[in-house]
Amino acid sequence: MNFSAYKRLFTSLAILCLPLLGTAQESYPIAFDRNTNRTRTDRILNGIVLNGNVFQVTSPMKMYHDLSHQTFSCHAGDLVSPSLAFTGKWMDSYIYIDKDRNGTFDVETPGSRGSLTESNELVSFSGLSLPDGAFNSYGETTDLSQVQPPSFVLPEDMEPGQYMMRIKIDWDDANPAGRMDDANGIIKNGGAILDIHLEVLPDGEHKEGSYTMTFHDEFDGTDGSQPDHTKWRRSTRYGSTWNRFISDSEDVAFLREGHLVCRAIPNPDQESDPVPMLTGSVETRGNFSFTYGWVEARLKTTPHVGNFPAFWMMPQPPADAWPKAGEIDIFEAINAQNTAFHTVHSHWTYTLGNKNNPKSSLSETVTQGEWHIFAAQWTEDAITFYVDGNAVGSYAKSGNASDIEQGQWPFCHDFYLILNQSVGDGSWAKAPDTAFTYETQFDWVRVFQKDAPTGLKDLKDLKDFKDSWYTLDGRKLQAEPTVPGIYIHGRRKVAVK
Repeated sequence: MNFSAYKRLFTSLAILCLPLLGTAQESYPIAFDRNTNRTRTDRILNGIVLNGNVFQVTSPMKMYHDLSHQTFSCHAGDLVSPSLAFTGKWMDSYIYIDKDRNGTFDVETPGSRGSLTESNELVSFSGLSLPDGAFNSYGETTDLSQVQPPSFVLPEDMEPGQYMMRIKIDWDDANPAGRMDDANGIIKNGGAILDIHLEVLPDGEHKEGSYTMTFHDEFDGTDGSQPDHTKWRRSTRYGSTWNRFISDSEDVAFLREGHLVCRAIPNPDQESDPVPMLTGSVETRGNFSFTYGWVEARLKTTPHVGNFPAFWMMPQPPADAWPKAGEIDIFEAINAQNTAFHTVHSHWTYTLGNKNNPKSSLSETVTQGEWHIFAAQWTEDAITFYVDGNAVGSYAKSGNASDIEQGQWPFCHDFYLILNQSVGDGSWAKAPDTAFTYETQFDWVRVFQKDAPTGLKDLKDLKDFKDSWYTLDGRKLQAEPTVPGIYIHGRRKVAVK
């Protein structure tokens, strides 16, 4: 038997033996009693979102959460995007994976600027004091106040199988069991520990109903360069508030230190372009669009009178004129308000005025000058908005056929992404300070979608195939398509003109 065969045999035995280790409560030690109740009510862990998959805790007032009966599935080499549903701030987060499956999380001290080796079972952290300063695992300096953990990539050589993963909220301490000193212990500070199984799938295998990444941009290009033209294009100037000053200038949209920077700047040449300001906006129109999934971005903006940035989605052309085809605003902010707005627009909400049937605009208090993760989970029946992993609220599809006929739910076709920095006109956001430079930074943008059957062979096995409509890649539509194209209906291709 060659080495590869021995390795496969050992891995298979390890996977078979994993249940013998028991639940996380029977191994993987923590530094306090697992039934400990939290001592603070201003810092509470409600769950975690991993690549669009939501895992909720059952007893938020506990310090320890054993979710080892649940599984997050992905592949070796995948980017893992975590978002903590955590109330409160001024804490740090740490993620561990028992890569060698020996029942402990083996932690090595991070290197310069928080660098992590592939063998380290600490795989992500939002803040840690090190000899050369306080850093997160991105290598960014930090004041230890940001609880959201950075994304990380699973090693390419991780064997398929089950692993234990731990998420810890603590203060400036890499010990996976939790900090227990009197000054800043995990109990006193209101931290938490959550254990969950990570399943590394074999290549080509997918879990039904799980989310996989279909689009992302980390904006890691050279400082001063333009965003990837295969993903993004500049938005076009028109007469609406958000796009009336849009410019192709490289001064209003560019990459810097791993971020996309969108700006609104005083116009330096009003003789050739008679507008007071120039604004930056990029979009995926024509490059990427999707129907249903989890979409998220990490961003921060500069609060100031007239500020009007957004992370949002519009229907991929060809589509009905606005607002009939819909609009999904995942994040908007105005002026210096520490408020994030999340809104849907449609013929039903805008033209007919049904803004509270159901409520179509939601808001959440945030600190605009700090990084936040804004997300939307878009399904066939609802759009749920999230801030830093916490659900803000949902806009649901009506069960009334008359409402649907009047445009209550146009959210059943492809939408594309828009990232922009604009300024107000005095109607909602105030008129701009034309001597000020506005700036919104986007750290990354990601889209995850649930695995769907692909190809005609898979579609033939669906029970409702005869009566339903599908795209060529196997995505089920909620109604007969109105966008021209080739679809599957009645077991054959149909051209819709």
